[in-house]
Amino acid sequence: MSSLTPTAPTQRSTFVTTLAWMVIVPSALGVVISTLQNILVFTVIPVDQMTPPTGSGAEHLPAFAVFMFEHIRALFAVFWLLMVVSLASGIGLLKRKEWARLVFLALMGLSILWNIAGLFIQQSVFSSMSAMPEAPPEFHAQFESMATTMWVVSIAMAVGFSAVSGWLMWRLASAPVKAEFGAA
Repeated sequence: MSSLTPTAPTQRSTFVTTLAWMVIVPSALGVVISTLQNILVFTVIPVDQMTPPTGSGAEHLPAFAVFMFEHIRALFAVFWLLMVVSLASGIGLLKRKEWARLVFLALMGLSILWNIAGLFIQQSVFSSMSAMPEAPPEFHAQFESMATTMWVVSIAMAVGFSAVSGWLMWRLASAPVKAEFGAA
């Protein structure tokens, strides 16, 4: 005769509970706001009638800005989907579901990639703006100073957010946290 001994329930850490609520609250707000934005973009705002700028200066538009302009509805829909996935993963983290831990790990990895890509996008935008030959010389000097300051702050923020995302990934992949999700 074999006796089955029930395993003791794993202690629920404050870390995972706090993280879950820190994901749920802003994601729920994001879903509401993004839903309203999508309603506007898909019903009220005549996006189909909007055309990208033409004429002088249009050739200086960065490729990313043109892409965003041409795919505005899809971008709003993707943002809504990210908010819904974040909300679902936050609720799943609170309930200690393994799929939610894996989804959140993927979202943090995506966050790191987005921070790095954001630096390149910002550089693309600033480099296209500084190419305005009709601007007065003092504008160029002030613009360069502002762009340098923003570049330094952006790098610091990207490194900071990426470090926090990496740390969260490390914590969620640790053995004690995995045990909470039954993935040890």
